[in-house]
Amino acid sequence: MHRMRAAIVGAIAAAALALTGCAAEPAPTPAPSPTATESTPTPTSTPSTDPLASVDALVVRPTALELRAGDQVVESLDYMSDPDAAIAVLTELFGRGPEEEPYDGGNHRPDGVYHHWDPFVLDERLYDEERRQRDGYDWLVWPRFAVYFDGPAVDGIQLRSVDGAQAGEDWAGLAELPSFDPELWVCVGTSIEAETIDAPDDAPDRANVVAVKDEDDGTVRWIGAPEMEAEGCA
Repeated sequence: MHRMRAAIVGAIAAAALALTGCAAEPAPTPAPSPTATESTPTPTSTPSTDPLASVDALVVRPTALELRAGDQVVESLDYMSDPDAAIAVLTELFGRGPEEEPYDGGNHRPDGVYHHWDPFVLDERLYDEERRQRDGYDWLVWPRFAVYFDGPAVDGIQLRSVDGAQAGEDWAGLAELPSFDPELWVCVGTSIEAETIDAPDDAPDRANVVAVKDEDDGTVRWIGAPEMEAEGCA
């Protein structure tokens, strides 16, 4: 009897030990499978493009100088605008400032300053601003600046009219342009493009791009603007 009880107790103890061993060693939890993560692209900064870097031509028009890239007008410099602002734009375009040549005026024009970039000239006109405002001269008969092309290009940038006319070309070819108008009276040169502007009733109302002939060799000496239509010249 004692042997049977001892055997039963031994069996129970052995079973308990077996159960305890199972509890002490739980089954390992499987590690999650790695999942593919979407890679976030690193943003790249696009360098800002300077619109003036695309300019390949300066085109003289009756009321403004146009900076063009192909047929697109990148910027327009009105002859009635601030000359300092125009000079700043052109300095940025050419990558250098102009040579400056002050001059004395006369009976029909004020003192001024020629700003040169080789064959391109910006003529700053130093009109009396107080009189301009008082007498209503805020229109093209008193431009704040004018421009002249004495050659076909500056640093690879073309200097031309809207029809493609350039200084140095044959005058006979210029005279064949549809815009060539020797009958439109201007005091300097010949009109090669005209534009009607708002002006007082008793004032000229057509501004012009003009070309001047070199009588020595029959070429275009220079092209410039603005030049107003006139009934007579002193």
